[in-house]
Amino acid sequence: MSSSTHASKPHLSYFFCLLSLLSLLSGVQSDELQILLKLKSALQESNTTVFNTWISTNGVCKFTGITCNSEGLVTEIELSNQNLTGTLPLDAICQLQSLEKLSFGFNFLHGLIAADLNNCVKLWYLDLGNNFFTGEVPDISSLTGLQYLHLNNSGFSGTFPWKSLWNMKGLIRFSLGDNPLNPSPLPSEVVQLTKLDWLYVSNCGIQGTIPAGIGNLRELINLELADNNMTGEIPEEIGNLVNLWQLELYNNSFRGKLPVGLRNLTKLENFDASMNYLEGDLSELRFSTNLVSLQLYENNFTGQVPPEFGEFKKLVNLSLYTNGLTGPLPQKLGSWAKFYFIDASENFLSGPIPPDMCKQGTMKKLLLLENNLTGEIPANYANCSTLTRFRVSDNSLSGTVPAGIWGLPNVNIIDIGSNNLEGTITSDINNAKSLWQLYVGNNRLGGELPTEISGATSLQSIELNDNQFSGNIPSSIGDLKQLNTLRIRNNKFSGSIPETLGSCFSLTDIDMANNSLSGEIPSSLGSKSHLKSLDLSHNQLSGEIPKSFSSLHLSHLDLSYNKLTGPVPPSLSNGSFAGNPGLCGNSSALPPC
Repeated sequence: MSSSTHASKPHLSYFFCLLSLLSLLSGVQSDELQILLKLKSALQESNTTVFNTWISTNGVCKFTGITCNSEGLVTEIELSNQNLTGTLPLDAICQLQSLEKLSFGFNFLHGLIAADLNNCVKLWYLDLGNNFFTGEVPDISSLTGLQYLHLNNSGFSGTFPWKSLWNMKGLIRFSLGDNPLNPSPLPSEVVQLTKLDWLYVSNCGIQGTIPAGIGNLRELINLELADNNMTGEIPEEIGNLVNLWQLELYNNSFRGKLPVGLRNLTKLENFDASMNYLEGDLSELRFSTNLVSLQLYENNFTGQVPPEFGEFKKLVNLSLYTNGLTGPLPQKLGSWAKFYFIDASENFLSGPIPPDMCKQGTMKKLLLLENNLTGEIPANYANCSTLTRFRVSDNSLSGTVPAGIWGLPNVNIIDIGSNNLEGTITSDINNAKSLWQLYVGNNRLGGELPTEISGATSLQSIELNDNQFSGNIPSSIGDLKQLNTLRIRNNKFSGSIPETLGSCFSLTDIDMANNSLSGEIPSSLGSKSHLKSLDLSHNQLSGEIPKSFSSLHLSHLDLSYNKLTGPVPPSLSNGSFAGNPGLCGNSSALPPC
């Protein structure tokens, strides 16, 4: 036999090996095709185009959302945010031997998650978040290579298999929040995941204290524990988390002071510890110069707002309402960045309103009601066209309201009641097209109500009570078709009640008591089927009560101390009519007609 014949045998053996391997690979690929077609079938009700490419002639690697390796085997299924409905056939999916990524977040998937998930042993990325599953998360302790685990807001209930996390030493992101899980403390399995940079366990039944071991998670950039039943103090070990960008602790039952060491979190941009029982001062936040949003409302904080806050260059949201804070607000507050929102209401703050919070022309809401603020309303806010809420009631502000405030084009609420403000409501109010509520009661405002108020066509509520307004009520007020509340008591209005008031179809509450109004009560008011409360007492109104009032169903009617005459309609006998000697009627308080 020639040497060439001997030499060809190894080549032949190699050829058969290759053929066998290709045949095996082809068989695996055929299996994978069947698995993906089963997945498509399970989700076939979905109103989506994502499966248009999922046809057997295409080859699985050309299916939308599928990634393959060099051997043509499926490594990734990325079908998040595709409007998918149905249940997941995990018994089939987890037979994909090379599957590393499984992403079904933000869909409408439902049903149970089968224990077969434990067979997807090569996964490094699993996202089942933002769906509508039921039942418990199964044990997934075999998924030791997971780096990303997203299960948030998916309807999971029962007890979470925390021990599954024990061998997931490489876990980087873990989101379990917004699931109605059984109450559980934050377990030791979590605080040993030292590579975590994202821990989202808000609103998922976590109770007990924050373990000191939280300080081990030095890579964390986001820690969210909000909306749980957590208690105790915030541990000072949280100061070890020097990479934190966001810390969310709101709506728990945390007590004590802000921990020493919080000053180490110089990268912190968003901090929300609202709705707890925290106390002490805010001095530990003086060094958090990168803060963008700080929310500490509904706690028991005392002391001053640190003056350093006025130098924070990124701060755009500040919410400190319902605490016991004292002293002035820093005068440069909000003047550096595109400031958006301040609510420091219901404290004991004093001094003037910081003047430059709308310096960048972006501020939406200024809420400083129920404090002890003094000085004038800064003129700058008259140019703050972005403002939707301007609320500074229940303070000790004085001076004249800057005219432009009345005409801010986007403002919904002007609430300046219960101060010592003077001046008039100017014709600028014609520009306040978005204004729903005008609260200016209990001040020293005066002059006439401008006819241009009819330009504020969105007005639903006007409260001018306890001021020094005078002159006639403008007939143009009838153009305010959405007006439901008109309170102008304790002023010096004179002249007649305009008949046009009857054109305000939505009126439920009218209070014009204690003025100098004269003439007859307009009969058009009797057509207001929604009217529930009418107080015209202590004026100089004359003539008869309109017969149209017989059809009203009022819970409160006071026409006392006027100059009315004639019969009181029987349907109104529960009203107050004292001080009108010319009235008669069927009730015991009135002489018979």
